[in-house]
Amino acid sequence: LNDSNEVVGIIYSDDMLKILQDDQASSLYNFAGIVQSESVTDSAKAKVKNRYRWLIINLATAFLASFTVGRFEPVLSKYVLLAVYMPIVAGMGGNAATQTLAVQVRGIALKQIELKTAWKTLRNELGAGLMNGLINGVLVAAVVMVLNRDAKIAIILAMAMIINLLVAGFFGTLVPLIMQKLGKDPATSATIFITTATDILGFMAFLGLATIILK
Repeated sequence: LNDSNEVVGIIYSDDMLKILQDDQASSLYNFAGIVQSESVTDSAKAKVKNRYRWLIINLATAFLASFTVGRFEPVLSKYVLLAVYMPIVAGMGGNAATQTLAVQVRGIALKQIELKTAWKTLRNELGAGLMNGLINGVLVAAVVMVLNRDAKIAIILAMAMIINLLVAGFFGTLVPLIMQKLGKDPATSATIFITTATDILGFMAFLGLATIILK
């Protein structure tokens, strides 16, 4: 309707639903680091062109994590059991960070948060990270005790879990806000930096604690 309440056009519900679906698909593509124009029918060459930059960046960050692990080769060679539980620390940190990131990106999109007003959110995320770290730390320590009967490894893994979930909350909250402040899309740029932080700091916490406790 115009200002005089005269009909000037018709919008069908099907068109509105299509717009909403396209918007949701765009958000998913951005979050995965895939351009919106990519389609399931694209050729292999087109898919490589759309994705290879992100994969190269991920490869570089993977080397950073690998280098970090390599610095603790003496303790790993002496206590092989540590290598069995390393993926748990990194995986839990990455998953927790992704949860935080998803909430932050939505908050940024809805203009509910910005960097200068992030303190309350950061405090809440750190509190949630601490509590989730304690819960999952106790659970994973119990599994280690049942399977391996090694109290020291159980304590190391539980402490590393707590530390890495705090890291996830910290970086998952601040990195997307910093990316937005720098004029970058937080949905596409923040994931790599956050998972790099949880991988590297998670490994450092786990293997560093092992170096100290298992002397």
